[in-house]
Amino acid sequence: MLFLKKIKKGNKRIIYFYGFPIFHYSKKELLPKFKKVGTGVDVQKNCCIFHPENIEIGNNVRIATGALIEAMGKLIIGNNVIFGPDVTIWTANHNYDTPDLLPYDEKVIYRPVKIEDNVWIGGKAIILPGITIHEGAVIGMGAVVTKDIPQGAVVGGNPAKILKYRNLKQYEKLKQQQSFYIFSKK
Repeated sequence: MLFLKKIKKGNKRIIYFYGFPIFHYSKKELLPKFKKVGTGVDVQKNCCIFHPENIEIGNNVRIATGALIEAMGKLIIGNNVIFGPDVTIWTANHNYDTPDLLPYDEKVIYRPVKIEDNVWIGGKAIILPGITIHEGAVIGMGAVVTKDIPQGAVVGGNPAKILKYRNLKQYEKLKQQQSFYIFSKK
């Protein structure tokens, strides 16, 4: 990715994102930086997570390799959420509708993102600011989520559209039985 540049200085590796330095944290260093973090959380290698202090994560969550999460605004991730590789989430945007400057001014518009329980987000999906992904939804690989996603919806495309719904009766039965996929940690 052209916007990422890695430089090694001494024994520290610094990643530059659009010219701003990002310090690469190990998982052990990163987890305490989140505002709230549950048990069984796995953040895999090569993730760029900005402002972890604005992120709340539930239990049994896996954020796969290559995730880019810009949490200038609030991000809430529920329980049993699985991210595929290279998922991107933005919680803020520039003010482009300004009478003063082009292409945008210095004002940042914060729009929280909420991902409810039991959501699966496919690889390379993009979630824009201000989105709520409701419980049990499935976001297809490469989908660009521009609107809230209803409970149990399976979506895909750019912009993401509802392709079908999960069997909500079966979903509720599995939820009552607490039949959750628990990924193995290596």
